[in-house]
Amino acid sequence: MKTMPFLFTGIIAIFMYSYPLCFGQSNVVFYGVNTNTIAVSFADTNLSVSAQAAIVSDLQLCLQQWGKGSQFRLGADDPSFVAHLYNPDVTPYYPETINFPDNVVSNGTSGLALQVPKSLSDAYTNAFAFAAANSNIVAAAYEFVQFVSSTNFYSVTSNQISNYILFNQATPQLYQLGFSDITNSLRYSKYYPPSVLGFYYNAVGPAPTNLWIRVPSSSNPYGGVIEWSPSPAIWHDGKWKFCIWEESPHYKLP
Repeated sequence: MKTMPFLFTGIIAIFMYSYPLCFGQSNVVFYGVNTNTIAVSFADTNLSVSAQAAIVSDLQLCLQQWGKGSQFRLGADDPSFVAHLYNPDVTPYYPETINFPDNVVSNGTSGLALQVPKSLSDAYTNAFAFAAANSNIVAAAYEFVQFVSSTNFYSVTSNQISNYILFNQATPQLYQLGFSDITNSLRYSKYYPPSVLGFYYNAVGPAPTNLWIRVPSSSNPYGGVIEWSPSPAIWHDGKWKFCIWEESPHYKLP
């Protein structure tokens, strides 16, 4: 049976501190307007109870806001499934190589359940191991998002803005000259606590092995449909900073 690192409980505490979650029972997530519920099942039957609980917490983290657009739809192309959980937007929480679970299976006497495939639970297992080994950096990511999402961010001065954004083409003077544009741009979106799957290394940046994160963000530029996207941030100089890196014309957020 798979086991999780000894800091596993601390990781769950980070999630709970960063974004309050409520569960009426174990392995259940809320979606839609957060009143619709569905059970969660796992294709990997060897997952520990603690691993399952942590994955469910992260799924709920993603669904808490982004999942307000999720819809339960009967029927599926694959006969192994009876329905699916549809969301019109690609999740800003996960890398492009990983899909948010959407297949629904019959769950015996308990009804229907959203199934987490083994490939996804394996990705979570690796991500939790990373988070346990880098708990301070992971905690700092949630604190960073919490700060830039609050009105406290409005008190940041032009001399401090480089503590929250890294633009490799900018001189110190340019940060100050562009202060209003930078802050207005950042305040244009709403930011949400990231998934543990949002952390990744990329050769692009100021060092060969840079740690980045996808910070989920939403905006409604036309006052109607909410648009979702990830805002890349990088761990630099002991801080998380939103990052614009233009050195590589082929750079693409994973």
